Amino acid sequence: MLAKLAQEIVNITSEVIGHDVLITDKDGMVLGSSDKSRIGTLHQASIGAIFRRKEMTHNEVVSSTLKGVKPGITIPIEISGEYVGTIGITGYPNEVSKFGMLAKKYAEILLREEIINKSSLLRERALQSLVQEIAAFDHDQSDEMLLLTRGRELGYDLKPPRVAFVIDLFQFNHITSEIHHQALKMDSPEIYIQSLKINIESKIKKIFSNNQDITVSLGSDKYVVLHMLDGETDEDVPEMIKKKCKQLIKILKELGIDASIGIGTIGCKLTNLNESYHAAWRALRIGKKMTDHPDIFYIKDFVLEELLSYIHKSTAQHFVEETITKLMEYPDHDELFRTITAWCESSLSPINSSKELNIHRNTLFYRLNKIEQITGSNLRNFKEALELYLAVKLMQILEPERKAD
Repeated sequence: MLAKLAQEIVNITSEVIGHDVLITDKDGMVLGSSDKSRIGTLHQASIGAIFRRKEMTHNEVVSSTLKGVKPGITIPIEISGEYVGTIGITGYPNEVSKFGMLAKKYAEILLREEIINKSSLLRERALQSLVQEIAAFDHDQSDEMLLLTRGRELGYDLKPPRVAFVIDLFQFNHITSEIHHQALKMDSPEIYIQSLKINIESKIKKIFSNNQDITVSLGSDKYVVLHMLDGETDEDVPEMIKKKCKQLIKILKELGIDASIGIGTIGCKLTNLNESYHAAWRALRIGKKMTDHPDIFYIKDFVLEELLSYIHKSTAQHFVEETITKLMEYPDHDELFRTITAWCESSLSPINSSKELNIHRNTLFYRLNKIEQITGSNLRNFKEALELYLAVKLMQILEPERKAD
């Protein structure tokens, strides 16, 4: 750790105090120095400073008797009660001793920050690994006790019921590209991006603030939250989790970031938590196909769409082509598809449909008549209206795949 930061500490400290500085390990070997020719050599005064556990001053007479030592001061560097090395400042002892404690404290602060950052990174990786194991959990083949133990080691009890959330930041890669594009206007775009990511994660943890909530980042633009339920009944859960998601979306908007959130089912045990995790991803995937803007997608709101997604692709495409291909030939086909959806989801009610579409009833009837003339279907007949509705849903599920091909 000290070897990694030694030269950085030397450069900054030397620049501030105006004297040559060196850093050694606990064996007195120079790790960093203003005079780079001294790196890798022995600084004998450091051995004495660590042995005595206190600073040593050495004037010209004393330094001439020690190997690799110039006049100045040598101070032990201590981290968590352990002496890990020394920092030496060259100059007249009575002149440079006033800088000694400043240099020592600065070195120790940098080392502590590096330890904390490394520890945080290791914990983040351990949590990512834990979530991946939950995602891969198989009741028949996985060792449940081993996974529960892994959770306890990280401070989490995996037995209480949880709900999985997948948070997808909208066009975050575009945002980071813009930051890099603006690189000339800022000192370090990478530091700014990392700061933004830390801020985003802190906002997520502010909403999902139970100390048993597990939050991890996956890639640059997605987060997974395994939120522990705290005494809510099954009836309360949907509204409670949607409320939290709305709060999060509002907070992220304040950072200039839009997000979509996929919400899974309630996971009462590890098997169910595994199912909740995958259901959250399915909700996100299906929801994004159903709309072109960020939103909250709860898997239980997509029972029909999820069922339709299991239909064989070629079968689904054939049904779509047979049912609504003629509508696709018209320039206002998007309006007609929205009309079919609103009409069926409003129980074939003219009043509710026109309200949903925010159009006059006469406009609604004009569109319904147009659809009937083009398709030959009777939209007042439930079965025939349902066929058109299912075709539109299947088209929405298939369309992104067509774009990706």
